[in-house]
Amino acid sequence: MTSGTRKVLTVARRTRLTRPYPVNTLEEVLPIAEIIQSASGGHPVPTELLAESLGTTLKSSAFVQRLGSSARYGITIGSHTSEQISLTPLGESLTAPRDPVEKADALRTAARQPEVFRKFYDIHAGKQFPEIPYASNTLVREMGIKQELTEECLRVIRVNGLLTGIVSEKAGSLIVEAYGTRQDGYESDVLDPSGGYDSPVTENAQREADSFVLVLSVGGDTAAKEVEGLIETLSVPVRAEEIDLQASQVISSSVSTGLRSARGCVLVWPGDELTEGPQQLLAKTWMIIGAASFQLGNRVIVVSGGHDQTEMTETADSLDIMVVDRFVDGGMFRDLMTAMVQTSIVQVSLG
Repeated sequence: MTSGTRKVLTVARRTRLTRPYPVNTLEEVLPIAEIIQSASGGHPVPTELLAESLGTTLKSSAFVQRLGSSARYGITIGSHTSEQISLTPLGESLTAPRDPVEKADALRTAARQPEVFRKFYDIHAGKQFPEIPYASNTLVREMGIKQELTEECLRVIRVNGLLTGIVSEKAGSLIVEAYGTRQDGYESDVLDPSGGYDSPVTENAQREADSFVLVLSVGGDTAAKEVEGLIETLSVPVRAEEIDLQASQVISSSVSTGLRSARGCVLVWPGDELTEGPQQLLAKTWMIIGAASFQLGNRVIVVSGGHDQTEMTETADSLDIMVVDRFVDGGMFRDLMTAMVQTSIVQVSLG
């Protein structure tokens, strides 16, 4: 070394990689929500107690990471520094669902909650799950993920997709679900090409806020007006929509919006004077019944009569919906009221 000169040693700083997505898969974080539900009936649980229940400690990096992932999925609220961890409405749908449909929808909502995951599924909707080099390029160019994180990110996307049905195996290939399709064959507009996903949490909260019963019918049906009047006497808001034969969509946007927000649905089956006409009306009515059952579970009632009851009864049994005869002796009101109470569309308080 030459006299009078000083050699400067530069130490490169280690750059911390920021992950804008959950590191853990849904399957890895679900036990957090399940423990909260089983330990306290869904009420907040002390963070330290939660860690102990999971067989770890507050300072465990794995516990910190899992809590962070659970929050990113929208399942829980709170971090390892919080006094307690609580379930979100989505977490409640996952751990205490009313039926299998609610849980399946909640899983799909959680999988799409992180923006990176949602964008990836949306970009490849209806297409084959891309090979690693191309999938990595998508994450880097479209979502700004660091190249060294793409393999980790893709693993979580793929595992979550297979768990929730967003990704499925067909003819030896993995396919990302197309918009508006479900594994059970029903058409749905739950997946929104605009980039959003209407979670059951949002839907359930909206139903409670709006608190109306949706009455669907063909225009001019007097039975529909009678149904609306009955529900109004119960001090429950009513919204009426008509089956539109002229609409290009199988289910009109107004009916679809109503189904997503309603607390329950009463569909007045077209009378003989209408069903003897175009088959398009019957086809649309059956499709709407399927869509209503998908969105609302068993909170669907069909007011029927004057046509083949056998087909209606068999379909109702398979969809777990109730049928009320509009021509029953003494009027349909008593049976309709009973059906609305049994399906929890209306609540009856004693005392």
